[in-house]
Amino acid sequence: MENSPEYKGTWAVASDKVLQQFETTSAGLSEAEAARRLAVRGPNRLAARKRRSALLRFALQFHNVLIYVLLAAGVVTALMAHWLDSAVIIAVVVINAVIGFIQEGKAEEAMEAVRNMLSLHATVIRDGKRVVIDADDLVPGDIVYVQSGDKVPADIRLIRVKSLQVQEAALTGESLPVDKTTEAVASDALLGDRTSMAYSSTVVTYGQGTGVVVATGAATEIGRISELLSEVQTLTTPLLQRMDEFARWLTIVILAICVLVMAFGSLVWGFDLGEMFMAAVGLAVSAIPEGLPAIITITLAIGVERMARRNAIIRQLPAVETLGAVMTICSDKTGTLTRNELTVRSIVTAKAVYEATGTGYDPHGGFTRNGEEVVLRDDCDLMAVLRPAALCNDAVLHERDGVWSVDGDPTEGALRTAAVKGGVSLRDLALTLPRTDEIPFESQHRFMATLHHDHEGAGHIFVKGAPERLLDMCFWEHGDGEGQRQLALDRWLACIDEMAAKGQRVLAVASKPAAKGQEQLAFGDVESGLTFIGLIGLIDPPRPEAIEAIRECAAAGVAVKMITGDHAATAEAIARELGLKNPEAVLTGRDLDSIADEELGAVAQRTTVFARTSPEHKLRLVQSLQSRGEIIAMTGDGVNDAPALKRADIGIAMGVKGTEAAKEAAEIVLADDNFASIVHAVKEGRVVYENLKKTILYILPTNGGEGLTVMAAIAMGEALPVTPVQILWVNLITAVTLGLALAFEPPSPGIMSRLPRPSGEPILSRYFVWRIVFVSFLMLGATFGLYELEKARGMGLDSARTVAVNTLVACEVAYLFNARFLSESSLSLKGFFGSSAVLISIGIVVALQAMFTYVPFMHSLFHTTPLDAEIWGHIAFASALLFLLVEIEKAIFRSPAAQAWVSGLGPAAPAPRVAAVVAPGAWRQPVLAGILGLMIIGASGAIYFHTRANLVRDEARLPRGAIARVVVATGVIAPISQASVLASAAGVIASLRCAPGDRVTKGEICATLDQRPFEEAIARERKALAAAETQWMQRIAARDEAQAAFERRERASQRRTAARKAVQMAQRALERAKAQVERAESFVAERRAALEKAETARAGAEIAAPLDGFIIERRAAAGQRVAAGAPLFVVGDASTIRLRATASGDGALALAPGAEATLTSAAVPDRAFPGRVIEVRRPTAPEQGDATVDVVIEADNPDLALRPGMEASARIEIIEGEATLRAPNAALRYGERPPRGQELVRRAASERPRS
Repeated sequence: MENSPEYKGTWAVASDKVLQQFETTSAGLSEAEAARRLAVRGPNRLAARKRRSALLRFALQFHNVLIYVLLAAGVVTALMAHWLDSAVIIAVVVINAVIGFIQEGKAEEAMEAVRNMLSLHATVIRDGKRVVIDADDLVPGDIVYVQSGDKVPADIRLIRVKSLQVQEAALTGESLPVDKTTEAVASDALLGDRTSMAYSSTVVTYGQGTGVVVATGAATEIGRISELLSEVQTLTTPLLQRMDEFARWLTIVILAICVLVMAFGSLVWGFDLGEMFMAAVGLAVSAIPEGLPAIITITLAIGVERMARRNAIIRQLPAVETLGAVMTICSDKTGTLTRNELTVRSIVTAKAVYEATGTGYDPHGGFTRNGEEVVLRDDCDLMAVLRPAALCNDAVLHERDGVWSVDGDPTEGALRTAAVKGGVSLRDLALTLPRTDEIPFESQHRFMATLHHDHEGAGHIFVKGAPERLLDMCFWEHGDGEGQRQLALDRWLACIDEMAAKGQRVLAVASKPAAKGQEQLAFGDVESGLTFIGLIGLIDPPRPEAIEAIRECAAAGVAVKMITGDHAATAEAIARELGLKNPEAVLTGRDLDSIADEELGAVAQRTTVFARTSPEHKLRLVQSLQSRGEIIAMTGDGVNDAPALKRADIGIAMGVKGTEAAKEAAEIVLADDNFASIVHAVKEGRVVYENLKKTILYILPTNGGEGLTVMAAIAMGEALPVTPVQILWVNLITAVTLGLALAFEPPSPGIMSRLPRPSGEPILSRYFVWRIVFVSFLMLGATFGLYELEKARGMGLDSARTVAVNTLVACEVAYLFNARFLSESSLSLKGFFGSSAVLISIGIVVALQAMFTYVPFMHSLFHTTPLDAEIWGHIAFASALLFLLVEIEKAIFRSPAAQAWVSGLGPAAPAPRVAAVVAPGAWRQPVLAGILGLMIIGASGAIYFHTRANLVRDEARLPRGAIARVVVATGVIAPISQASVLASAAGVIASLRCAPGDRVTKGEICATLDQRPFEEAIARERKALAAAETQWMQRIAARDEAQAAFERRERASQRRTAARKAVQMAQRALERAKAQVERAESFVAERRAALEKAETARAGAEIAAPLDGFIIERRAAAGQRVAAGAPLFVVGDASTIRLRATASGDGALALAPGAEATLTSAAVPDRAFPGRVIEVRRPTAPEQGDATVDVVIEADNPDLALRPGMEASARIEIIEGEATLRAPNAALRYGERPPRGQELVRRAASERPRS
């Protein structure tokens, strides 16, 4: 026997035949047979799912072609000993990976959440005895018993029920508990209509039931959904798709240009291949937007924070951008579009029809009749319905902090709320007519009845329940005043049909006088002779804010579809109130089953309301709409919604009433379960995408300008105007700082009045490509122009490069104002001062560039020099000119003719709802054409000048003494780092074992604290823990006794041998006992934590050295009392030492970081220690000849031979050039310009191009 064949259709088979089918009886299986079936079928749990490790998720952050190029550049530059360039490039890559790893967070856990929904224990009948077992051990054929509060442990076919109600919202989406029976239903019944079944993971809300297990583990409905979930393919977001495509093409183009540049420089200008590789690295670094991934991530994170303030919690960053492209929102009904609070909407009596105002359990509101407000005290007809509805009722209304809620059945809570709206005082009514007896509601008789007596002994019977049932029990109906007349059955049936057609759940109320001395109520008292009072229509009303949000969606071109598990009439009524299109065209699950996949997409686009749907239906609807080019947002709260949530472009789970499975399958969780929050999130998504476009349009011209500058320099045979490290400074520090300001831009006017952007819209439209090329050439002209101008005026290479970098950054600042508005003018107060984020970012960049230009350590790091005021004037003029030219370009493109060119649409072209304005990849042709044209122009110009020039090549071998010198520096040895040894706990120092100058190893004990206070504290905590555990066990015994007393009273109440009040008192006693157990258990946990803390403190009494090294300082003495965290010793790490020394004389000013050095010390004779210079501090006003320079030299000290404090000297070798000096462009450039060539020969020895 297998699960699936047996399970299929068991809801349509009589219960006795199901027992035969599964070879079991009402006495259950034997233990032996259960063990045999468990061995064959396996445990009742879902299969485990292998998850990605954190290491793998981190490694995948590097899976990007642009990152591959940067990694390769970093490795090769390291092999060429360009350590600084390599370190910066690798650091950029790692920082981007760390940001992505942190933001990605947890991976998909929907399968885990579904698996955890299986209950832990189950009550079964085996060998004729009722026993409790692990739910994992259930097998098909087991007889399971469930009662109120239990989670159903497997799929069971019910064979006995007693008023059984099961909450199945997690599976079906239906908001109300379902009455269960043992009667077979139709074989084609939908999941929500199988009343003879109870499904795994659903919850019993009322009554008791017994059934035979028909499916376990993966064969259950929850298992089927889990399997469906694992098969669903998660779609990537439009932004990620476009960015991947953009990155691939950009990488291909950059690599091709780099190869051509290397070949051109080597073959045409005769540059060394290693130098040309570094030039190609500079070109790649300049062209690759290294900061773009970080900016995109941070921009999305800002959107996440904004949406969180709107109660939309984003679990996956790219979902922010996708929200802005949503075309259709498929929403659940209950709790999302509606309040999930039943409300009395109408009351029908024999005399009139009343409409109730107000929503939910808030009793503020009233009643109208024929559109006019009812004077409640004068309307006996209405009061005749409200009073019985409030008395035949067990619900309790609560108000906390202005929020109303109900304890008990939601329907009864709605009836009590309506009574309060009608002016009924619930307290006074209960005192006037106290309850004497009752007949509780059960699904078999479908009504509840209560017996009441006033203080004069007069009795009243009130009944509420299903209207068809009560009509059978009535002969009279309530007439005018206090009279009665014969029941008009046909009129009442017509009223019931009319109310049901409006989606209302209909209840009836009836009454009957009781004998004066009657104290008990029996079924015979209510089965006939009742007087029918009226009908009450209830509905879960729409949220007012959801109605407004749907209007906003219509204005924004976003379609809203309602998908629910409720009945079609209810769905149609709610859709009509919400204002959805074509609410009458409702499709049910059966209708969807009859439609082929090829036709479903078109049908789904036309239809707005879907009812009685299953998980497969929701998944099919999402897939069919996606096949029509739509970007779908799907909401849900149950396990049944998880597959569709995962498949949708945006899955939105409910945070309040949503299951963990739904939340883990979704990208967004709504903290307030409110549909209006989705619309706010869509608006934020559009703002985020618009700001991302602005950021990309800002970043790429910067990279384009840098790349063109490098290419122009190589084409003209010049040294690079900006080095790779300087380019990284611009790309990662200034450009990112400025670009981030655009992430804070406010929404453009009318952003929610536009149609959703097409799903295939590329990142770079035709106009974007033009703008990038245009601004890139402007930045090339400004940067390269000023670089050449300053060199022509006699400025050195480092100074000219400083000018180029500052010009590039100034142009970025100017262009930032242009980029705030894609087409509107920025020449306004709003354009310059309308964003505080822009002004703050510019202030930060100005400060950073001042450091870059004037701070000495930045000079050694980036090879920069200070600039004077005149040069800053040139830079400011160039950046202002760029700003004005871009504004002129924007003004030209605002003309109708230019707009038509940009859009690519003629004047009469339609604007379809789902159609790409520019086809995916349309930007490639203009980009490739522009790059090809640029290369042709550059190559032609270079060849022209090359053939016209009389290039002179020469080589000369120089003696070593002319290009290498040795400088001697002396100083004192210091450790590379030092650490304080801290006291782990407060106490008195008992002994000290380490003194200053001692050599210590990691873990060596240097001091101990007095142990006695710690031992006393541990003894006290152990005693307190023992007392707490004793009290805990006493509380548990008292709780068990209260539990037994409550169960005895409850059984007696069911036999009517005990009063209801006694049961309530026993229940309150049980609750108090449980609370005492919880408090005692909490106290035990506190005492255990205190004991653990005391034992930890004792372990910290021994204080050890944290690393290998030498004791530099001791700050404590024996017998001294110290506080926790007080520093006792300072240990220096001498595995690597630093010599802080001074050097003077000839050549000292030529010292630079990276120079090789050899250390010696008289304290360690016959030993030499290799090292390198890591820092040089030159005097502010150096004098040639006898200037003194401070240097820091670092060397390895593996055997700790050198100790801190020793005096040492270092020989530092300065390499000023190679043994052979080749100078194709740095020495003699052109034969017709001998003065320039001679000047370069003289400078070649002291100014070697670093690119």
